[in-house]
Amino acid sequence: MNVLLQSPLGALLAKPWVDRAGLLGLRRWYRPLSRLWAAANQAGTDAASFREQVGALPAFWSAFPLRRLLGHHDRLRRAGEAARERWEAAIFDPRGGADPGALDRRRRADATRHLMTRVAFYPLLFPRPPAATRWQIDPPNSVPMPDAAALYTVSLDVGSAEVSRPFVQDGLREYWLRAPTPSAPLRLRPGSGTMYARVVEPVEPAAGETLILGSGLCLEFELLAVAHDPGRRLARMGWRVIVPISPYHGLRAMPGFYGGEPFFALAPTGSLDLIAGQALETALLTAWARGRLGGRIAVGGISMSSFVAQQVASHCSLWPAEARPDAVLLISHSGRIEDVTFGGELAASFGIDRALHAAGWSREALARLSTVIDPAEAPALAPSRIVSVLGEADRWVPYADGLAVARRWKLPEANIFRYPLGHLGMPVQLTRDPAPFERLRQVLRER
Repeated sequence: MNVLLQSPLGALLAKPWVDRAGLLGLRRWYRPLSRLWAAANQAGTDAASFREQVGALPAFWSAFPLRRLLGHHDRLRRAGEAARERWEAAIFDPRGGADPGALDRRRRADATRHLMTRVAFYPLLFPRPPAATRWQIDPPNSVPMPDAAALYTVSLDVGSAEVSRPFVQDGLREYWLRAPTPSAPLRLRPGSGTMYARVVEPVEPAAGETLILGSGLCLEFELLAVAHDPGRRLARMGWRVIVPISPYHGLRAMPGFYGGEPFFALAPTGSLDLIAGQALETALLTAWARGRLGGRIAVGGISMSSFVAQQVASHCSLWPAEARPDAVLLISHSGRIEDVTFGGELAASFGIDRALHAAGWSREALARLSTVIDPAEAPALAPSRIVSVLGEADRWVPYADGLAVARRWKLPEANIFRYPLGHLGMPVQLTRDPAPFERLRQVLRER
């Protein structure tokens, strides 16, 4: 895959056209298939329950073919859950005898097979696809206005973090962390009460710097049986990489939803809880890494997690010194959540603006609420410690708003990277051009 991305074909993928194709695929296939898949997860082999969740289906989808389809899906679901339970029970047991690497590969393989059952639901998209989102939006009068200082000021118990047994593969060491989330709202979200993070580092020479790097919406690399993912690629560049699992995703998925769906389906509180909650979890990971591993620590995020990283940069002064990062990396970031919701092409394609309006939310009401997860007027870190990476053709997460944040925060020009591409092209570009990560390393090494 790395060879492909470095080739001329990879250059074609780092272009604005990829965003248009991606929106089409999300709207027509990925989201409707994922909704059917999530409904099947909840229904098990109960065809009537499945029908009730997805709505009207053509008459020829009688109970018999539905039961066959659901039965196949349920076998793979249960196999994935069993592999995950065996993996987690063994790797966090210091006396466990099973090979943690073999358990991890088996868990990933079974999880990938379960994820791929989405394809089996393709015939159910015709003649009319089901609703692509399970909307559960709280009305405005039921959502209190939070206080930013109170929201980001919590007790961080570094001692609560458990460390798994490691394994080594192809010169890289991997292990996992888990701890109760320090976020009270996330503790009320089924599946997200426990924080998980994966650590990948080179065996020799040892990494000098640590990068805590969040992922994008609906991305669940920890469930995929792939040889190379962003964490492993960065570890090969000499970084120690801590990859937090975002709430509502992968190992933290909410029952009845597909990975990432609650971020927008439960908007605006689902979005607020993830961004603020993952920022607090990042503070805990930073404090753990500083005490356990030493060295300089950077926090980064791409797309959805860039909003998390912006909150870290905005509010880390509220945390103990050991929980504050030495630098922050913002990739494909933007400004106010309200502008992303009502002005971004991705949010419009998902219908978030229409769903919020139908639930009684005005743009003004959302703007007032989102102030607690919007970038602060000035960062808590020195501007020279923040690196911004933007796609000039990004309309999913509006580019102009991201550049406005970089300018308002007075980032030096050497810390602002701009590429002539859109949202989906950015990961390809960063595989081809590691300059932003090299600049981040320089920032960490500066006194």
